[in-house]
Amino acid sequence: MINTTLCYIEQDGKILLLERNKKKNDLNENKWIGVGGKFEPGETPEECLVREVYEETGLTLTAYLHVGLVKFESDLYEAEDMYLFRGTAFTGTLKADCPEGTLHWVERDKVLDLPTWEGDRHFLKPLLEGRTNLNMRVCYEGDTLVRMEDATEETEYEKASVLTCPHGFSTRLGGVSDGIYQSLNLGHTRGDVPVRVTENWRRFMEAIGIGYRPFVCGHQVHGTEVRIVTHSDAKFPPCDDSNPFTAEADGYVTNVPNLPIAVFTADCVPVLLEDRTSGVIGALHSGWRSTVADIEKVGIEKMCSLGAHVSDIRIAIGPSIDRCCFEVGKEVTDAVNSLIGKEAAKPLYDVKGNGKFMLDLRGVIRTRFLQLGIDPTHIEMTGSCTMCHPERYFSHRYTKGQRGSQANMIMLR
Repeated sequence: MINTTLCYIEQDGKILLLERNKKKNDLNENKWIGVGGKFEPGETPEECLVREVYEETGLTLTAYLHVGLVKFESDLYEAEDMYLFRGTAFTGTLKADCPEGTLHWVERDKVLDLPTWEGDRHFLKPLLEGRTNLNMRVCYEGDTLVRMEDATEETEYEKASVLTCPHGFSTRLGGVSDGIYQSLNLGHTRGDVPVRVTENWRRFMEAIGIGYRPFVCGHQVHGTEVRIVTHSDAKFPPCDDSNPFTAEADGYVTNVPNLPIAVFTADCVPVLLEDRTSGVIGALHSGWRSTVADIEKVGIEKMCSLGAHVSDIRIAIGPSIDRCCFEVGKEVTDAVNSLIGKEAAKPLYDVKGNGKFMLDLRGVIRTRFLQLGIDPTHIEMTGSCTMCHPERYFSHRYTKGQRGSQANMIMLR
């Protein structure tokens, strides 16, 4: 699959179009399209956009809007992911001679009347209407359009009223990934197409009011390592071999403004913490192993080391596998008994006839926070059981590991 960009630049009610009439054996011969081209190795969609626009037009984009992703399938040509943009401001002088064809400023209401690919009309219309976050698929047999799918949907997430900082617990709805990763996969080590994961992150971060920017995440190992982080720990997604994880950790705390921190889940419990008065936030990945090892205590202590006060900390416990689906063995309930005490633990699991137990892990975590001195009115649970609702969440148990990942993020303004 190749990755490309395509941009339609606007000025004074006109759209810049390229009439492809110069190259020999041009796939787009005599078509009127926007400007753009293929990614170079290591480029982001935005970097490719700016470079291609300058090379073809002589203009330097200074403002643009990301419109969405269009996936092309063909029986003749390589599959293509095309990242669609609308240019809104630029500097420079338009080239008199473009090697790809002839450049024209065209009145907006005339754009759809010009010769172009049939499939292009399906994304040009919403682009001209000002829609964003498109997720479309255009399929050709030869030069004939045989199918067009508009899978655009709102990016959905869970939010807690107890927190005042920008934050969100993602669902699997509102992204661009396909197959087992459909659609808002935020896990960048699951085998998904990296550029699509990055696009999902952009949509999620914009939806929750944080905006696409470098953030902190890490390689989670079901332990109790909670790191204090700064901007030096932040990276743009996705993390891969060339852009590695921050570190092995299952939690982060910070008092640095405008620094998003995130943890990944797909059944484990995500916890977001905030002391708005002192300006300290935290994010914890709390599976059962981390929970019984008392990552909650470690997280509170790390926040307090940055000036937070237990009486002011507010906590949101996000979507996870719930008691209805979380079957565990005696070693888990014994560890829970040891952590919070048998009397406190007894209401939080049911005994099954096969010697197994159904555990309320979110209830265990809430109980532990209460024991650590958190005000009960400062704790909120949001979302529902990830295994009961595979249409809304990625669940490791439901899919037997064939899945994407949710992400859970918070940022101090």
